Amino acid sequence: MNQHELEYIERMAQMPLSCRIISLENSSPHWHYEYEAFFVLRGAVTVHDESTTERLGAGDIFLFNPVEIHSINQSEQGNLCLVLQFSPDAYDDVYKANFRFELNTRKGLPDNAVNIFRQNLAGIGLLLHEKPNGYQFYVKSHLYGFIGSMFRYLRYQVEHAAEQPDSLEDFDRVKKYIKQRFAEEINQAQLCRDLAVSRATLYRLLKRAGASSYKVLVNYYRIEHAKGMLRNSQTPIPVIVSESGFESESSFYRIFRRLTGVTPSQYRNAPQSNIAPFGVQGYVGFAESEAIAILRDIYAR
Repeated sequence: MNQHELEYIERMAQMPLSCRIISLENSSPHWHYEYEAFFVLRGAVTVHDESTTERLGAGDIFLFNPVEIHSINQSEQGNLCLVLQFSPDAYDDVYKANFRFELNTRKGLPDNAVNIFRQNLAGIGLLLHEKPNGYQFYVKSHLYGFIGSMFRYLRYQVEHAAEQPDSLEDFDRVKKYIKQRFAEEINQAQLCRDLAVSRATLYRLLKRAGASSYKVLVNYYRIEHAKGMLRNSQTPIPVIVSESGFESESSFYRIFRRLTGVTPSQYRNAPQSNIAPFGVQGYVGFAESEAIAILRDIYAR
């Protein structure tokens, strides 16, 4: 199977998880084998999964399930988010089945449950930052507190088929095709012929990924390429427009601003940040001290 667009999660040393604080511009639709809890600390983001598009603000938490195609986009510049990822292996000594949970704190959870989820996530983030003696044990205790609360407070269903859905293979093939040809004029009919998928199948895959059309993915990779050129060269913008596959500067400016929140010139002149021209995620720099202060405030409540 082709897994080029699968995001591989690298767990921390001595930890059954990955956790980081980020400021996010956007992510392309992707998937992984782990659960991913997305906790907004400041600002706002919009999350998309196979059934939902939801705008999250400060204090909100959303859970993506394993092998679920999803993406995130900034709703406001300057967002801060804590992302916790962990494998279903974390509970398989108790439960051998796979579970699909519904965690969206904007929808009907009691306040005490929301606070428990927030404090466990804030505790993990703080401990990994401060690293006091024995912090590894405390991090694990917060992780299992989070998982225990999932079973206690959330609606869930057992997934009897542990294997990855076949449609993910087709989705990966579509993304790889577009990623390799974003600078060309990609014709939907040709795409379907080259990949041997029907228009109905393509529509279903894109809808599952939260994309209204194949052009959404094309534009994502075009803008990612343009961002790399803006950051790493003094190439004139008209040349960037052409090399990124846009027909006109007006469409480039319109789409660039929609996906990043700024103009190309503002993006080029902003303080340098660690953004890869290609990849699943698009992160930007932020002041870590502010994020830690927010986590301390949440944990102390």
